[in-house]
Amino acid sequence: MTRIQHMRRNIYLVNVHTSMAKKFPYLLLTLCVSLTLVLPAGADQLKLDKVHRKIERKFPTVEHIDANGYREIVTEGKEEVVIFDVREQNEFEISHLDGAIRVDPDISRHMFDEKFGQTAAGKTVVFYCSVGRRSSALADRVTEDLHARGSMDVYNLQHGIFGWHNNYGELVDDQSNTEFVHPYNWRWGRLLERRDLIRYEK
Repeated sequence: MTRIQHMRRNIYLVNVHTSMAKKFPYLLLTLCVSLTLVLPAGADQLKLDKVHRKIERKFPTVEHIDANGYREIVTEGKEEVVIFDVREQNEFEISHLDGAIRVDPDISRHMFDEKFGQTAAGKTVVFYCSVGRRSSALADRVTEDLHARGSMDVYNLQHGIFGWHNNYGELVDDQSNTEFVHPYNWRWGRLLERRDLIRYEK
C-alpha cells in the first residue's frame, strides 16, 4: 500500500468512526482510540538518534557531548562546569539535572550574555533541553560570546534530558531526587522509555 493509499484509508476510517459515533454514543471511546492509531505514521517511529542527526544538520557548528562524557567532566571538576536547562519553567519544575540553571529557550544572545556571561566565564558550558533542539539553537547563538569570555568548551548534551532519563541518569526537583520527567508533549514523550514516570504537573 502506497503512502497516499494509506492516508486515504486513514481518512476513511476516521469518517466511518465519526458517523458511527453519532449514532452510537458508546462508540466514542473507540473513536478516540482509532484517532490515535491513524495519526501520522512517523509520529511513533521517532528515535533519539534520528532526531540528533537532524539537529547536527541544522546546527553544524554546535559541539555535542554524550551522557558519559558529561558525567566525566562533572566528576573531574563540577565547580568548573556550568549547565543550562533550556526548557520552560513547568518542564524544569518536574525535574532537571542537578545544578542546572534554567534559561528561557527564546532568550536573545545579548540578554544571555548580560544575565549569564559572567557566571559561565572561563568554564565548561553544557546546554540541554528535552531532546537537544532548543538547547542546540541557544548554543548556536551564544557560543561565540562564551568563547570571548574564556569558555573554551561549549556543548549541547546529546539526546537531552530524555536520553539522560532513558539511561537512568539522576534527576532532581526543587526538593530532592526524582525519577519523573516532563515529556514536552505527548508526541515527543514517545521517545521516553519509562512512560509511567511522565508527569505534566507536580
